[in-house]
Amino acid sequence: MNRFLVVVVVVSLWGAWNWWHNDREERVPPGVVAAAAPVQANLDTPPRFEVDGYTLFGRARYEIEARILRKAIYRLDDGAALAPVDLGVGWGPMSDTAVVDQLEFSQMGRFFYWRPRDWRSFPLSPAETATHAAQIHAIPASADIDARLRRLRPGQVVHLAGYLVDVRGSDGFVWNTSLRRDDTGDGACEIMWIEAITVQ
Repeated sequence: MNRFLVVVVVVSLWGAWNWWHNDREERVPPGVVAAAAPVQANLDTPPRFEVDGYTLFGRARYEIEARILRKAIYRLDDGAALAPVDLGVGWGPMSDTAVVDQLEFSQMGRFFYWRPRDWRSFPLSPAETATHAAQIHAIPASADIDARLRRLRPGQVVHLAGYLVDVRGSDGFVWNTSLRRDDTGDGACEIMWIEAITVQ
């Protein structure tokens, strides 16, 4: 077996192992599995965190229980060192397999996209869909939480607790969190400093 073939086999086996442990979708029977809306308490005096050359300002205490719809890991963009994992999540009707299976999801450039396979039969309006789904830029508060975020798989129900934060970098980097569930497009993602994570 030549060296190139050995490399191909090793890379293929690593890819299969990684998919099985980190990206394989967990099948969930129909029904709402994360019923409650996120809980947010805005803060008049934002606490301040210094993290790896960034300053984080806590805009709100935030807790969410949601179904993972999609996960992306970033390594090269400006926020990757701080928030390497993005989670596309859904709650209420967007945690129901009967609804989720009618959608196609993707993540690109820190955005979360969804599209019904057939608008004519899809049971939710665009507004209902958008207000029960979100993209979270996940900033782990510890190495353990970072590792657990990377292991999350679509279909799992997760409870996250921490802060929604605005980010400032010493080089002028600016990244602001959304504080609403009904916004869309640029600036609509939640930037979350995650202090606790539980997979249901």
